[in-house]
This record gives sequence, structure tokens and C-alpha cells, in this order.
Amino acid sequence: MNDNDRARREALVDECISKNEVESACKLLFDLIGEYAKEKNFEKAEALHEKLYETDPMALTEIVRSSEIIEEEKSVSLDTEHLETWAGLYRSLSTTEGNALYYSMKSKVFQLGEAIVEQGELNNRLYFINRGEVKALFNQGGKENLIGLLKVGDILGQEPFFSATVCTVSMIPLSSVKVTYLETDVLKKWKKDAPALESKLYNYCIKNDPVKKAMDEKGLERRSDTRLNISGVAMFQLLEKSGNPMGKAYKGELSDISAGGISFIIKSSKKETVRMLLGRRLLISFKLPMKNNIYKDLEEQMTVIAAQAQVFDDYSIHLKFDNKWESSAIDNIDANRLALRPDKSDQV
Repeated sequence: MNDNDRARREALVDECISKNEVESACKLLFDLIGEYAKEKNFEKAEALHEKLYETDPMALTEIVRSSEIIEEEKSVSLDTEHLETWAGLYRSLSTTEGNALYYSMKSKVFQLGEAIVEQGELNNRLYFINRGEVKALFNQGGKENLIGLLKVGDILGQEPFFSATVCTVSMIPLSSVKVTYLETDVLKKWKKDAPALESKLYNYCIKNDPVKKAMDEKGLERRSDTRLNISGVAMFQLLEKSGNPMGKAYKGELSDISAGGISFIIKSSKKETVRMLLGRRLLISFKLPMKNNIYKDLEEQMTVIAAQAQVFDDYSIHLKFDNKWESSAIDNIDANRLALRPDKSDQV
């Protein structure tokens, strides 16, 4: 079928809708969806499927069957080598979820020595190794530690992808490495198209995390500074690139402090908004109880290095000091004399 004929029929769909000839419009849309799906033009097929639903939400036979046709055509297009490599993952998914995962992936090749992710840097991708080997390195106190080797069938980038943190290790190819990867913006799309997919993928990644397992076995602690639990109110504002505060100040609940930084709790019903804080500069002001029976007023410009989901729309925001404090500054904090807890944090 040529493009001109399809364009004519799509125009006829609009004409039928304008005349309230809904049944005819649905029949035309159903046929067009099947044709586009068989040609693997899934973007067009899904757009017309959405239009079919909008035209007549009660045309259940056409809506359900056209959806099945799209999923069937997607399934037969899957790369068999990819399916064999990730058989354990795909076995845990429904056909719709497997298709959503596969067609959300992009491909990339990294050459020998080219960093895939670097410790301390931002990364919004989850990588699936399809060819080659990767070494995982952890720098602690200026010493670079080899954590282990990742191979075909391993996944990297789990923590920053799901928890919105900076990378805690570096990943460097030992040879040419072929990967497929996901970007975090796909999680929002999945909430509508495949709502259980994110949790299933997360569970698979947690159970198959060679980096975490190797670090635990080696007794390596990614947090190099001792954390001291504190409480009280932290006020924070976003900073422009110039360093000037922008917008209103928000309130959070202090959680802990170390020589390297602090963390506090905020409330937000929007995960995407919280994730946007990652890597941003904030102006933080808070009171710190000291051992000489006074409170020290502090105002610091800091960088957000993690934003981790808690319960009841709470998020733990972790920030890094520009200059690490001396250990004596932490020793002088009076952890037993805590500031009053705020009733609640501002919504972000």
C-alpha cells in the first residue's frame, strides 16, 4: 500500500469523525494500525491506536485487537541474540513489558579506555553489556581499587539510574564494548504503558549487581566519612550559575552531617522534580548544636549528589561541601542536644 493511499484514508478518518460516522472511522483506523504495525512503524501505529481510543472508547474489539497486533509485531522483531543474553530478565516480564523495555533501549559502542561512567559524576543511563569486558574501579583516599570485571550479561549504573545519585565507581572498557542503555526519562513513559516494569527491572538489577557484591566482599565503604545524626530545620534555595539565589527558599528536615556534607529530608509528590535537583548548586542555612552550649549559624553553598526516595513522598537529599571540614569541626558538634524538629518539610 503506497503512502498516498494511506494519507487519503487518514484524511477520510477525520472526515468520518467530523460527520459523526464513528463506526466507519474506527474501521479505517483499525486497518491502518495493522498495516503500520506489519511494516514495523510502531510509532505511527501507536499514535493511531491512541486516536482510535479517543474516537470511540467503547470500540473495545478494535482497541484490544489492534493493541495485540502491535505487540505481536513487536515481539517477532526482537533480536534473538539480545533475548538469549537477557533471557533471565525477559522471563520475569509480560509480553507488553518486554516490548516496552526492548524498544526503549538505545545502542552505543565504547572503545578501549573510554570511560562509560566516572566516579563522582552524574549519569542518567542504565547500561546492559552485550559484548566485551569492563573493569570497575573505586578511588578511595587517592588509591584506585579494582572492584572486579563486568562481562556480557551484566548491568551497570543501577544506583544513579534508580536512586538519583552520582556514580560511586568508574567503569572503563578493557576492549571494545557494545552496550544497550536506558535513559531515566523512560520511567515516566512506563508508568502509563507498563506500570509494573520499573519495579521488576529494579528488582532484577538489585539481585544482579556485581559491583555491590564485590565491594561488600572486599569490605570497601563508599562513604569515607563518619556520619552524625542531627535534626533541625534546613532552609535551601536554588543557585543560578552566577552563584546568586533564585526563587523562594524551601524548608527541609536535617538528617545527618559529616566532614564531607549533609543530608536533609523534603516532601515531594513528583519524583521527576526531585531528580532535577541532582547536580544542582544550593544555598543551605541551618543551626548546628555545639558542645559549648551554643548554636552555630551556618550558611553554605553546596552541590546535590544524591536524591533518594524514602516513604510517604519523603526524599533524602544529600549534599557535598565545597571544601571538606576538618574532623575537629565534627567532633565539636553536640549530637545529644538536638534542635527542635519541624512539623513538616515544604512540598517541592
